[in-house]
Formats: sequence, C-alpha cells, structure tokens
Amino acid sequence: MKRYCHNCFHPMPYKAKFCAHCGQKDTDGKYTMKELLSRLGRTIFHLEGKFLRTAWQLFVPGMVTSEFFKGKQARYPHPFRLFVVAMFFFLLILNSALKDAQARKSNNLFNTSTLAVNARGDTVRLDGRSFFQRIEYRAILEDLRQDYRHLPADWRTAEVEQCMDSLLKSYQSKYLAKLGVGLSDTLPLDIDTITIGLVTREIRLAALDVGRYTPDEIIQRYQITGRLDQVAVRQGIKSMRDPNTLAHSIIGSLTWTLLSLVAVMAGLLSLLYLRQKRYYVEYFIFLLHFHTGALLVMLLAIIAIWQDLLPLSSLGVFIVGTALAIYFAMWRFYGQSWLTTLAKWLTYCVFYLAGFVVLFILGSIVVFFIF
Repeated sequence: MKRYCHNCFHPMPYKAKFCAHCGQKDTDGKYTMKELLSRLGRTIFHLEGKFLRTAWQLFVPGMVTSEFFKGKQARYPHPFRLFVVAMFFFLLILNSALKDAQARKSNNLFNTSTLAVNARGDTVRLDGRSFFQRIEYRAILEDLRQDYRHLPADWRTAEVEQCMDSLLKSYQSKYLAKLGVGLSDTLPLDIDTITIGLVTREIRLAALDVGRYTPDEIIQRYQITGRLDQVAVRQGIKSMRDPNTLAHSIIGSLTWTLLSLVAVMAGLLSLLYLRQKRYYVEYFIFLLHFHTGALLVMLLAIIAIWQDLLPLSSLGVFIVGTALAIYFAMWRFYGQSWLTTLAKWLTYCVFYLAGFVVLFILGSIVVFFIF
C-alpha cells in the first residue's frame, strides 16, 4: 500500500522515515511528551550553539557579513533571529538595571527624590514620590481648606480652627504616611499650571485640577472637543501618574526604531555604493549584523556599569567606539580605500544621527498614545 506524507501528501519512498519533499518525519499523528521535549531541546541548543559561535565574530566589524555572503550561511543563525535574540537580552538587562537603580535610589538621572522647605523652615524629603502624587496631596489639603472657609462665620472659631489643624495632622499620619509623603500640610508645589501640548493647540491646566479631577472631568471642564486632543489629555495625565511605565515602553520601542533605521540606512548605503551593483538585501544584512554586534557591546557595557565595574561616564566611550567600528566594517566589507571609506562613513554618521532622532521621536509619540 502506497504511503503519503501526512503533512504535504507527497508520495513516500519505500521504508522512508522522512518525507523527501517537506522533511517531516513519517508519523501517525501521535505526539509524545518525550518527542516534544526532545524537539524543544534540539531547537534551543541548535540556536544557542550557533549564537555562541557567532557572538564573538560580531565583535570583529564586517566579519560575519563577509563570511555570510561567501556562501557560509548554514553556520550562522538567520540575521533576523540573531538580531532579535541580542535585542531581547539588551532590553531585559537595560530594564532590570534601571529598575534596580531606581529601587536603590542611586544618584542618577532616574532618581526622583526631592527636598522642599515648609512654612516653618523644616526640610521635608519626598523620597521617590512622583510629581503627580504631590499634586494629589496638595489638592486634597486645598479641598479641606476650602470646605473650612465655606463654613458659616460663627463656626470658624479658634476652637474649630484648632480641630481643623488636628484633623489635618491626623489625616497625614493615618493616610498620607502610607504614601511616604512629606510631613508639612503647607508644602508648596513646584509649579501652579501644567501645559499639555495637544494635536491642534496647547492647553494650560491648573495643577490642582490635574490632581483633583479625572481626565474625563478635565476634558469636560476645559471643553476639549477634538478626539485626538482628548486622547492627548488622557495620555498626558496617565504619563504623569505612571511615568516609569511610559519610560519602559519607550525603551521597548527601540526594537522597531532600530529596524526602521536599518531599513532606511540600507537605502543610503545602496546609494553610496551604487557602482558596486549590490542587492539591497546585502546592505540590509550588513547593518543588521553590525547592529547585533553593537547591541552585544552595549549589553556588556550596561552590565559593567550596573555592577559598578565601570562609571556611568564610560558609556560615552562605548558609543564612540561603536561609531568607529562601523567605519572598519564598511572598509572591510566594501573593500574601498581608507579615504573613500572615511568620506562615506562621515555621510553615514550624519544621516544616521538625524534618522535615529526622527524615528525615536516618532516611536515615542506612538508609544505615548497607546501605552
């Protein structure tokens, strides 16, 4: 009885264990846990083996791409898979390092600790509290004061005012202390108004309104009618309420920013090396390999800074070194003179910097509207 492959229905040779057309193993459809784990292990270790063999070669500018287009493609992982793996570990370590730095309250750009002086001259420390929490705190106290001022004049006696002060102190100790907010009920805000750039205009919101009302209530009170403007208000307030989530979302968008940048810069390289008559995919894979190596270098740099092996200022050295590495990669892969490569490298760097800024801003705007 003639057998057919269960996957592609191609005729199976006599006693063949695998289909000659699609490569699937001859099976009756049953799948054991042992086979599942075995296949998973082969896939993982096959990728890890290739990745580890390729990783060190990526530190040599242009080497992997040169070997790849000499026909030695089976020994290397797919360029996209290689990039995705490197990007995954880069984002994982970067986000972990930032979260750890924030948790330890280290002295860096992401530290949100502030100092303020109250009406009595006491210094109040607001450890790690966002500006939005301080607005909410002040709005609550202002509402309490307003309620007190609206009491009949006969009721606003010295005894009632003393009770009001006791109430504020009790509120602070029982509720605000849970937030870790400062001890003063007269703590001033850094700013009285907040400006949100909308799609069609800018609108100035009272800071206390932002802490007092929901985004929908603000939209109604300030008569914001445009659909995109309404989204901008909601997302703007949301970003103030949870700035860390927005920051990590923007960092996560680097994957699409870099892939878009690679696609654009591959087009530029095809113009710079037009006489070599190469296919666009060659320039694309060249940049994909280079960016994978750059991500691995930056990954090692972040780990070293995270573990206090290097100062934060050393990150600039790695960035400059990466910019110089693309010069040697272009010289090795395209085989032109040092001077010609230098001119094309300078052109590449100028367009790369401009392209990265534009694409990163566009990606940040998209993330802002959807996070």
